[in-house]
Amino acid sequence: MTEQDIDFNDAVVEEFRQNLQHLYGDVKSWLTGFVYKENLIEINEEYAIPYKSPELYIYKNNEFISKIKPVGAHIIAADGRADLIGKRDKLSIAFLKKTRSVKVNADTESEQTNNAAGLKEYDLYIGYEGAGWYICRGKRKITKLSSESFFKALENVSGYRHF
Repeated sequence: MTEQDIDFNDAVVEEFRQNLQHLYGDVKSWLTGFVYKENLIEINEEYAIPYKSPELYIYKNNEFISKIKPVGAHIIAADGRADLIGKRDKLSIAFLKKTRSVKVNADTESEQTNNAAGLKEYDLYIGYEGAGWYICRGKRKITKLSSESFFKALENVSGYRHF
């Protein structure tokens, strides 16, 4: 890795950490009456030197509800990802600065990477509404993170129902 690569990766990682802190701030503001614990974990990615970032544990009435675990800053088709993990399941939460698209052959609908003729461009994600955190629901469906979408995701992964 060159010094220029390291500087770039440091900037990407720092931006991811800042976005993660905004995510945690939003979650904490929505979940009043909960207890939170942050635990630093080491993240190892192919394109960055190992770095530390906090995962957020969420408790209610001394019972573990879920945690948000950062996955990394260098994520294919996203600008960072964390996982919402509960007793029942896990969902990915991706940070997207911009929408992504894929080009496919208009005749066969197969992916093409080397020929611009006859290609049709599709949005990679269904539900993009501008830069921010998104809950990933399946391969292409995303929902912009809000208190409502977070509570639904929390219920899916943990069984906790917020009234």
